[in-house]
Amino acid sequence: MSGLSHPEHGEKELSTDRRTTLKFLTSLSFILGIGGIASLLKSISPVVLEIPEWPRVKLANINEIKPKTWYLFSYPTKDIPCLLVKTGKSIPSGVGPDKDIVAYVMICQHARYYGTIYIPPKEERNPEKLTYLKTVPPNILELYPDKNLLYCPAHAGIYDLEKDGEVLAGPPFCSLCKVSLEYDEASGDIYAVGLAPPAPAVPGVTQCSSDPNELKRIMLGKKLISETLLEEKV
Repeated sequence: MSGLSHPEHGEKELSTDRRTTLKFLTSLSFILGIGGIASLLKSISPVVLEIPEWPRVKLANINEIKPKTWYLFSYPTKDIPCLLVKTGKSIPSGVGPDKDIVAYVMICQHARYYGTIYIPPKEERNPEKLTYLKTVPPNILELYPDKNLLYCPAHAGIYDLEKDGEVLAGPPFCSLCKVSLEYDEASGDIYAVGLAPPAPAVPGVTQCSSDPNELKRIMLGKKLISETLLEEKV
């Protein structure tokens, strides 16, 4: 009979519609899957840590600092030991009214020894007065009589505190890392405001690197100090 569609025709049309729907759903699932994978990859991508700026930390007032005496403190994190010395001599890198105050990271550049010792000029090298000097061999105390020194007892490394921590003797690979200081003439306060290359021998940085940005990696993932306490070493 004319005007009536054959049942097979309807089944074919329904089958075609199903295939079209399945293709659409498959394509949509594929697109959503790609988006999900992209989000997953983004979530597991390495996190890039932003390197912070050096903290500005008050160390002491000029009236609290004795000449030819060393003071211990931490900077820029609690695990980085440093020392401050009023050398009694005007030096190019010194701060304060007499331009004689300097500070350094105490970690030896040879074998990462943390126990370096300040040695004042010869007239002040009295082991009975400065008892810590009893640990220094007498022949070392006879060297460089007119200089302020930093001595590493681990392997007898000697640094010149009056010349940016230059190596005078022993096996250290490079000069000491210096703490940059700032002196406020109005108040007399002394601040630590950064570290200057070469980088110290600590994990996370390239030892002796002269790149200031490489040196800043010393602060990555660590809590920076906002204040510190100067401890007089006797």
